[in-house]
Amino acid sequence: MMGNNTSVSKKPIVRTHIILLLAGILVLSAALTVLVAYHTGLIYGDFSKLATVNGEPVYVREYKMKLKSNTTQVIDYFNQNYGSESKQNFWTNSYNGEVPVELAREKALNDIIEVKVQQILAKENGIIESTDYRDFLKDLEDENRQRKDALKNNKIVYGPDNYGEFEYFKYSFDNMVLKLKEKLKEKELAIPEDRLEGMYSLLKETRFRLPDNIKIQTITISFADDKGIISDGLKNKARIRIEEAKKRIDSGEPFEKVASEYNAKGSVVELTFTKEKQMAKDVAYPELLTEAVELEPGQVSEVIERGTDFALILCKEKKSTGYLSYKDAKKELLDELVEKDYEEYIDRLVEEANVEINEKLYKRMNVR
Repeated sequence: MMGNNTSVSKKPIVRTHIILLLAGILVLSAALTVLVAYHTGLIYGDFSKLATVNGEPVYVREYKMKLKSNTTQVIDYFNQNYGSESKQNFWTNSYNGEVPVELAREKALNDIIEVKVQQILAKENGIIESTDYRDFLKDLEDENRQRKDALKNNKIVYGPDNYGEFEYFKYSFDNMVLKLKEKLKEKELAIPEDRLEGMYSLLKETRFRLPDNIKIQTITISFADDKGIISDGLKNKARIRIEEAKKRIDSGEPFEKVASEYNAKGSVVELTFTKEKQMAKDVAYPELLTEAVELEPGQVSEVIERGTDFALILCKEKKSTGYLSYKDAKKELLDELVEKDYEEYIDRLVEEANVEINEKLYKRMNVR
């Protein structure tokens, strides 16, 4: 009897082991299926790794940010070259071998690689702590929380009340690049003095020559009445008179003589555009100055139409005021050379970058 009882009690234990084993196999199989699906890009999330750049991850979410921001540019390119924007299946059609979605993917990838090498460089120089997009999103959340709290407490908040993801990325990235350039000026992008001096000498005549002091005489004929009202009749009469004056001057009559006959009250009006006046933000008589700059002493302009009158000008004289000093031009030249060298440096880092792409996931990225 004891033996029989023992053999009967073993059967449910065996069944339990089999059920647990099968359940384990199913769970393992499901896990492997999910793992394979993630690995092959069949399923993915915001923080699936689409690529790595020098070992640093590029997530789907940050890549899609670039993909979406390039949409308009890609559409414009195909519309201008192929007139294709309104065509059905625009993104997947081939236009002379070019497929919009493929071009958009490629551009977004190139852009994010360029972003990532700059972030890595900034991290190496102690400007940022992390290149990970998840950390950026935490910073964005903190920034918006601080702004919200500041507004609640009636404190001044500069910029938007709440940053969007794209806007805050651009803002923080641009600030990072500015700091990075300043840091690199000390080492990789240090500009030797002789290079700056050479560039100054090269550009001195064309770019750093200060405006000449220019003296002109003018003839002006208004086509507005005493109340400032313009009419076609007055404008036609004024045009006829200014053209008459121009013909007389072209035939050899002195400008002053013609001016005294055509200007109001028989006056001969002289104006002087000094260097200081020309460099002011709100220069007086801008249309006359634009013409005067192009004239040599003794030359007369063509007819100039302004808001309420026609004008002619004679360039009486031009006097050189010299050049912007090397000391004053140096900062402008330094910034320009640093910008140029920085772009070349980043281009080189992009070319040398070790980029690994999850091709299957990459090909699943769609613009829409």
